[in-house]
Amino acid sequence: MRIQHNIMAMNAYRNYTGNSAALSKNLEKLSSGYKINRAGDDAAGLAISEKMRAQISGLQQATSNAKSGINLVGTAEGSLTEVHSMLNRMVTLADQSSNGTYDNQTDRDNLQKEVSQLKSEINRIADSSNFNGIKLLDGSLSASGASNSVPEITGLDLSDVAADKDIQSITFLATKAGDLTAGKVLTATINYTDADGNSQTAKLSLTADDTGDNLVTAGGTKIALATAKQADASELATAFVAAANENSDLTGTFKVTDGSGKISLTAKTAGANTKVNSVLQDWDTTGINLATPVLSTVATTTAGAEAYQKIDFAKLKNEYTVGDTFTIGGQKFAFVDSQTDAEKLGKDGVNSIVVAAPASGVANGDAIAMRDLIAQKTGYTPTVGAGTEMDFLVPAGTSGTGGLKLQIGDTAEDFNQLTVSVGDMHAKALGISDIDISTQAGATSAIDKIKSAINTVSSTRGNLGALQNRLDHTINNLGVMTENIQDAESTVRDTDVASEMMAYTKNNILVQSAQAMLAQANQVPQGVLQLLQ
Repeated sequence: MRIQHNIMAMNAYRNYTGNSAALSKNLEKLSSGYKINRAGDDAAGLAISEKMRAQISGLQQATSNAKSGINLVGTAEGSLTEVHSMLNRMVTLADQSSNGTYDNQTDRDNLQKEVSQLKSEINRIADSSNFNGIKLLDGSLSASGASNSVPEITGLDLSDVAADKDIQSITFLATKAGDLTAGKVLTATINYTDADGNSQTAKLSLTADDTGDNLVTAGGTKIALATAKQADASELATAFVAAANENSDLTGTFKVTDGSGKISLTAKTAGANTKVNSVLQDWDTTGINLATPVLSTVATTTAGAEAYQKIDFAKLKNEYTVGDTFTIGGQKFAFVDSQTDAEKLGKDGVNSIVVAAPASGVANGDAIAMRDLIAQKTGYTPTVGAGTEMDFLVPAGTSGTGGLKLQIGDTAEDFNQLTVSVGDMHAKALGISDIDISTQAGATSAIDKIKSAINTVSSTRGNLGALQNRLDHTINNLGVMTENIQDAESTVRDTDVASEMMAYTKNNILVQSAQAMLAQANQVPQGVLQLLQ
């Protein structure tokens, strides 16, 4: 018998320590709810579990992203609801004006006023609709980008900057004395390519009236002739410009102006697509000294060049007086000579500047103040033009981003990203910026344009609705995936309480048993004392 080492007690203590450690782990797992509380518990299981947790977090955030996407798409689609209503109203007005029972100067002018207001509101909705500061309908979310088109400017004599836009001209020669007899018809066909690269045709016609004193356009506009039955080059150019401006397709692509016996066609959209291809003569030229229209390129541009128009405020200073109003990008402006008038116009949505000396016209300082007001209200940077602070360059619309990307999955692969694209919903982009129902011919032409715009908006709303439905299914799928992966992660990581309670009960009994046996083992050396008596 030995007293230096109690092997039985050591054995009992060793088993007691092991049972206590096992019991401690049982208690840790039962109290935390996890069977893996540290890497040492299950290194491989921990790695698998953490990978699954990262996937679950990604799926949960993707679900939230998809819900935000539905809200964004719903906001855009909701804004277009009112655009649809206004377009339907415009169809009604155009149908009404195309009826022959209305007078141009009174009835149709009033109908056109409402159309103009509706177009302005469509532009305002396109500019203002946003979700969390992201513009939705201004073309910035377009798949191909917003067209680089100059904002609509009315009521101003504009001086174009030729260097950055296509300007092409058609030159005329005068007719001989007595050539324009009653009923004589002059027709020119302009073949051109629009900003989208599509081939288009515009046919312009002029008719000499019964007196031979006027040339009359198809829309009824009369151009007086200085000499009866004869038109000089300048009169022909003026007449054909009037005829061109009655063609909404042509004026939607070009700004048409005249001067020095020629008409100039200035592209409204930057890039190389927009151009005049040919001008064909189809006139009764018997006895008429008319040269075939000569097509010449005055200035060229490169694809993607910035388009802009220049407002010459020096000209504004000299030619515009109190009471004149003009519109830039849907914003109305006017000069007034009293604060009372300014407040009155403000109620009608007109931005105004009170001039200092109305009797002497618009002063230099007032013109500069108007320039700064335009910049403030439109958001256009008042770039100083060449050689004078009185120039204001109105830039083209910004290019689109190609669409807004939604992250609808837990990985960076392309299939886990959804692009939301919404086209430009401005009146110009819809093809209705230049419709004019103040004449019967214009109203008839406007009907098809407005219906085409309705189809465009309908298609856009349909796409947005389809996206909403798709995102609903995406959310459902993400929910199912999250549930199943969470179940798998739970199997790896979570405590099986029933199994752990069995182990706890076993280890608890073993600890108590080891304690008892350790006590018994400690009594064994007491027998040595009997031998020493």
